[in-house]
Parts: sequence; C-alpha cells; structure tokens
Amino acid sequence: MAVDKKFVLTGAKRVFDSRPMYAQVVVTDDCNLSCSYCDEYAPGAPPVALSTLKARVDKLDELGVLVYDFLGGETMLHPDIAELVRHAKSKRGGSNLATIITNAFLLTRRSILDLNAAGLDFMQVSVDTLRPTAWSDKALKSVLPKLRLLAETAKFQVEIQSVLNEENLDSYDEFRRELKDLPFAFGFSIMHGKGGRIAIRGERYLDLLEKYGVFEGVNFYGDHLKEMLRGDFSRPWKCLGGFKFLYVTSAGAVQWCAQQRGAAFDLMSATPARLKSNDRHKPCEAGCALGCVRMVSHTLGEPLKTFGASVRLAAGMSAPKKSASPAPRALNAP
Repeated sequence: MAVDKKFVLTGAKRVFDSRPMYAQVVVTDDCNLSCSYCDEYAPGAPPVALSTLKARVDKLDELGVLVYDFLGGETMLHPDIAELVRHAKSKRGGSNLATIITNAFLLTRRSILDLNAAGLDFMQVSVDTLRPTAWSDKALKSVLPKLRLLAETAKFQVEIQSVLNEENLDSYDEFRRELKDLPFAFGFSIMHGKGGRIAIRGERYLDLLEKYGVFEGVNFYGDHLKEMLRGDFSRPWKCLGGFKFLYVTSAGAVQWCAQQRGAAFDLMSATPARLKSNDRHKPCEAGCALGCVRMVSHTLGEPLKTFGASVRLAAGMSAPKKSASPAPRALNAP
C-alpha cells in the first residue's frame, strides 16, 4: 500500500513547509440520487474531461499533494474514474493515497476489479439509513448487495460513512448489527448546515459517539466535537483550508472547502505563496463540523497532539483487508 517510509517522511515535511497535503477533486457534479441534505450536486451535469482531470492531478502533485479524494456528485458516474486513479497513483512512485467517495449504487464487479488494478487505496461508501427515507436515498437495504460485492472483490480498504442526525440516531445500533460480518471500518460525518456549521445537538449524540467513535482521522478533535454538540463553539483552532487542504471544484477552482465557496481561485495558477496566504484563521471556524478539513488541519497544525492518531490512521490504510469489522474506537482517543 501507499503509506510507506517515503510517504511518512514527506507527510512530516508538510507540517513545516508551504505545500498542500490533501486535495478533494470533484470529477462530476452529477448524481444518481437526490438526498435532501446535500447541496453538492447538479443533476445532469457532465463529467469533467479525463484530460482536464489528469492535468489537475499533475498540478496538485507539482504543488505537493499526497492524498487525493475523488468525489462528486457521484464519483462512479465518471466513465474514466479508474484511469484517473491510475494516473494519480503514477505520481511519486505510488507513494501517495487515492480515495473514492461514493454511494456505491453504481458499483459492479468489473468496476471494482478496474479500481483494484488502478491501485485505489481507500473507498468511503456513504450509507445513512436502514431504509430509504425522504431525507436520504442512501439506505443499507438498497445497497447491501453492493457492499457484499465489495467485501468479496475489493483489494482496497472500505469505510462505511453515515451522516449522523435525527433520522438515523435511534436505528444506528441495528445498522451496525446488520453489517457486523463485513470487513469494513465505520465512521460518522456530523450533520452540518449552511457554511459547514454543525446542525445537531444533544447528549444522545454524545452517547452514540462515545460508544462507536467518529473515525480515526478525527477522533483527536473529540473534545471539540463534544463541546459543539453541547452548543459551545468557543474552543479555538486554525483551519488550513485553501493551504494544506484544497477543494477543487468541477470548474477547476480551489476553495477552502465544499461549503465555503466565496474565496476561490484557479488551481492551474496556484503557487505555494498563493496557498500560504490562506494560512490564517477563518471566520467560519467556530462550529465547523467538516471532518475532512478538521482532520488535515489538526494533523498538520497540532502534530504533537495528534501523532498517535495519525500513526494509527496511516497504519489502518496500509494494512491488508481484515476478515472482521474493527472494534469501536473511543471518541477522544489520544
């Protein structure tokens, strides 16, 4: 797998230099579903041309990116997604990470085999509820055959990610029981509203998160999360969006994240100095519940506090696929 000595050493350099570590790259705004909470898709939008996406990966690699999240819309609507993964993995001798975020509805045995051959490291599958609801189409009962196909066929790591809110809070234990025999990791995305601000509150969420953890990459901001679930947004932190973490839209613009769309500039004109200008506190930090930005910001901004969790996350990504689900992880694991 891609987390080798070279990856670790280069990643350590990102703590001190002015280069980005992590990029989310939108490959299409189209989606086959229409979940009511999502505002990151445009039905019928065309996929970004493969040549354009390859050029963006080339630029991101030149800037220093080591981790690529390919997403949508729905990523698997892109006909050349495996070739894009292959191109990303051709960089740095494969000493990087390539991830796909998908709802899994469109997965086939052939597409999984193609992703295996392309060198995909990690797939995050979004599954929110046991059964379809007006809130989310991403239901376990609809996608379970695809998950079993992944368990049989995928050589890459798979994590089941759920957006946590009132719709699935009471049924989550049953959800986990349904999947207990599949060799996957599990995690939560915390429901957010406009601008990325946390949209859920209450002790019931705290109880669930204490039981299962969030996911290894953000467990180390567990104390922040507990406070936000109680309505306290006072703890300071520094967002590295637009600097160490880049969100690249289908049009090729770099944003701080998926939810902050005002501060954008063209990726192909980006320089380390231009990215460095975003190394500052941002007005949206208080109440931010975006785990991807949090993960990068805390990992690189507070390396001594997050070292243990970072090592466990890297080890989990580089380990061979297991035959049983991992044990629950504490919310604020050191």
